[in-house]
Amino acid sequence: MMAIKNKDFWQYWNKGQYEQAMKCPVEEEKPQRNRLQNMLFGPPDQLKQTGAVVTISAGEFIYDYVMINPTVVEGLDFARTEDLSSLFTLSQFAGTVDTATLTGDMAQLQGYVAEQMLAAELQAKGHDVEFPETSNNAGWDILVDGQPFQVKNLADPVGVREHLEKYPDIPVYVNEELAPYFEGNPYVYVSGISREEVLEATSATISHADDLLDFEIPWIAAGVSSVNNMKRVWKDDVSINQAVFNVVSDTTTRVVLGMLGQKATVVVATMLFGPAGGITGAFVGTYAGVSQAGRLSSSIKRAFSKKQEQELNKAMEALLLKVIGQIDGKQGIKDRKMEKLLGTLDESEANKAVAGEAKRRHGEEEKYLANKREELISISNSIKNGSVFGLDILPKTMAAIAKTGVHPVHYQQEIKQVQQKTKEYMKKV
Repeated sequence: MMAIKNKDFWQYWNKGQYEQAMKCPVEEEKPQRNRLQNMLFGPPDQLKQTGAVVTISAGEFIYDYVMINPTVVEGLDFARTEDLSSLFTLSQFAGTVDTATLTGDMAQLQGYVAEQMLAAELQAKGHDVEFPETSNNAGWDILVDGQPFQVKNLADPVGVREHLEKYPDIPVYVNEELAPYFEGNPYVYVSGISREEVLEATSATISHADDLLDFEIPWIAAGVSSVNNMKRVWKDDVSINQAVFNVVSDTTTRVVLGMLGQKATVVVATMLFGPAGGITGAFVGTYAGVSQAGRLSSSIKRAFSKKQEQELNKAMEALLLKVIGQIDGKQGIKDRKMEKLLGTLDESEANKAVAGEAKRRHGEEEKYLANKREELISISNSIKNGSVFGLDILPKTMAAIAKTGVHPVHYQQEIKQVQQKTKEYMKKV
């Protein structure tokens, strides 16, 4: 099976040593970092010291995969090799995908590929992705942290504009080639997936299928390890802190994305914090202008901007509280998906091992979110009681928010308010 290439995994699995098998790496060879990782976190040598990029285990891979759509395991016995192999084919999604339509329309198939690849990318960033139980949902394709999104991977922006006209309140994810057409649009989010990558994944995987139902879920064929290692980096304190600092201090173009030109900072800022983050390069020209002029902690200058400082602090508190509230919602989504997963697993020794692994990783995610929640509460309290000036800890605050996995669609207005209050403070000092 293409999804799990490690021979040791299969040797353990076929002997019934399931727990040992799930500890094996998905791939024996060292995975390559993908382009999206390079865009966000810089060249590979910048991350060598963190040790963040390592091959994921088969257990984590299976857990991450089935948690995108827990219903795919219904009636499946992991003890049977053919069942485990078929888990990663289109046949497992036949209940939600109109395969007759896909067979007759290559564009429909490519759209399905784009949705699967985007789901993998978003989950790697810590978002909770859900697919609808039926394929006839007007205006949206996936739920991201509870928010409906349309997914468009197109050669031109016409289809996106048509969606926005018909469903003005449903945001849309677009391929990176379309980003310039919608810069600053609050309802358009940009994925790290290109049109070319979707076409290549579709062509490569369908050419190896005996029929359409043997079509492997494309992001696996495209290289699951690179996507999931992005997940590793996303949760690594050193690397994500550096990525956010590069954005807010306007060093991204020079340090990380020099090869992409002057708009590099906006590209990364949009990926991290959504359209509102990209409007001004996620505070570039605000935090950067103040800090480089040595004005952040000048007590004399701050004395003349007390009102603006208080308003900025309140804006940052509001942003933090909004994200904190969304963390509780994320946990509810995780619990619901976990319950659905456990409810669909049949009784077998292999399924018990998979369920045990899922419970363990679910518990780890709960602890992680709880820790991030407490971190944001601590930052908020420190701003509220006046022990710190909000702008002084802007990079720390935004890095903490990014690591929660709360989708930026939920706090766009709050980011805009922080940006506005930062500009007003700058004018005063």
